[in-house]
Amino acid sequence: MGKVRRHLRPWTLPVGVLAVLLIVFVVVEWLRVPLLVDPRPALGTVTVAAAIIGVGLLVADAVIPVPSSVVMVALGATFGFVGGAVLSVIGSVGGFALGYLIGRRARGSLASAMEGDDVVRIAAFVRRWGLLAVVFSRPLPLVAEMVAFTTGSFGMRPVAAFAAALVGAVGPAVAFSYAGWRGASSADGAIVFALVAVAASLCWAAGRRLSSASDRRRKGAPPRPSSASGTDENRRS
Repeated sequence: MGKVRRHLRPWTLPVGVLAVLLIVFVVVEWLRVPLLVDPRPALGTVTVAAAIIGVGLLVADAVIPVPSSVVMVALGATFGFVGGAVLSVIGSVGGFALGYLIGRRARGSLASAMEGDDVVRIAAFVRRWGLLAVVFSRPLPLVAEMVAFTTGSFGMRPVAAFAAALVGAVGPAVAFSYAGWRGASSADGAIVFALVAVAASLCWAAGRRLSSASDRRRKGAPPRPSSASGTDENRRS
């Protein structure tokens, strides 16, 4: 008798991504890499190198734990409100792109490791909720990376995905850059982060509620008669 092939269950994908990210976080914290523990000294001067380091850290946040809020606050303090916000948006969208591309490369392996019906259901879920998830998950640690990987794995169109990532990146980038430009302390930055995270969660819940209400209205609406059937009825009368 041939061996029965075991397939991954849908819940194993987000759990697996979160587990890998948490393991990397523990390793990085144990190694105490200075640039990842406190990147502010490397971002304290208005130089091209500091800009590249700041953007690079935000991009790398897709695969390693980076205090992205600290980086954005530091960019605002060094490069000013507008400059810090622009650099933060570039880095945040770049981080999403990295996670998305990793997920896209793993798409074939995931499809072969999961049941066909599960792949179809998850892809439908991503098509329905993916844009909202991308927009409102950008300021949320771990969740943002998981969403980026999932949207790439299950076929969200790149243009739509990157546009949603851009929209979602603007709010946190502006808030943290403004905090740094105004000379916010670390405690102030933590408060701004909490407010941005709460606002993103509320917007996500509101968007999901509105989408569900719209779906119920569409299902409850009577079918509209086609013009062809109406013409036939007029002819018979």
